[in-house]
Amino acid sequence: MYSKFIKMLLPLPSFFEVSFPSDEEPNVFPVTLGAYSVPCPLCQGKTIRHAQTLRRFRHGYAWHLGLIWIEMVIPRHRCVACDLTFTYDFGLGIIQASSALFRKELVQRCHGRSIADVAREYELPYTTVERWYYLYAPDQLVEEKATAICVDEFALRKGHHYATSVLNADTGRILAIVPHRDQDAITAVLQKLIGTIRAVVSDFAPAMANAIQAVIQLRFMCWIAFILCNFSLMPSSEDDVI
Repeated sequence: MYSKFIKMLLPLPSFFEVSFPSDEEPNVFPVTLGAYSVPCPLCQGKTIRHAQTLRRFRHGYAWHLGLIWIEMVIPRHRCVACDLTFTYDFGLGIIQASSALFRKELVQRCHGRSIADVAREYELPYTTVERWYYLYAPDQLVEEKATAICVDEFALRKGHHYATSVLNADTGRILAIVPHRDQDAITAVLQKLIGTIRAVVSDFAPAMANAIQAVIQLRFMCWIAFILCNFSLMPSSEDDVI
């Protein structure tokens, strides 16, 4: 009964057996594997388990426990027919120390809140939460008119791969995401926006600044704490000040 209850809270395969956590680690749930078979992803032939690694990964969050961890062995299988070896995570989407379910749940928590707040709540690095947020952001893109936007780069893999995002500054919704952070990529994404853009918030990276000025004909520019606010129209009254 206990195992079924946990599976209702944290979706897990039916053949997983969930045990009680220890008093020392009340938020870590040990899992043992029941009988299962895994066909070869290449030839669909029979496979055998030839190695396994004990892994611990985040799989959920509960207000009275905090992060919920799953501890289980992740097997490596070898195909009898074609000799292919592969790791099988039972569709959990485990990357480093988190499951896909956990990452998507965390992204949902970012709606209406800042990424920094969610990162503090989950005790995760800001850059990690930011990367996950934009990883699943394409599923949340909206098409809406915007008058003020935020343009920023983020790391898909720090030091290697970057992308650029555009948000509606008034609603906080993601308008567009494009791979890379060079001027051509930023120009392309800005050209897709609809509405009359009156203000842009961005850093003053040369590629960012050149693309913004090329696409959005700015008439006014000011610096505020290293954040560049660009206004396409001078405010005509106090009500127009952003």
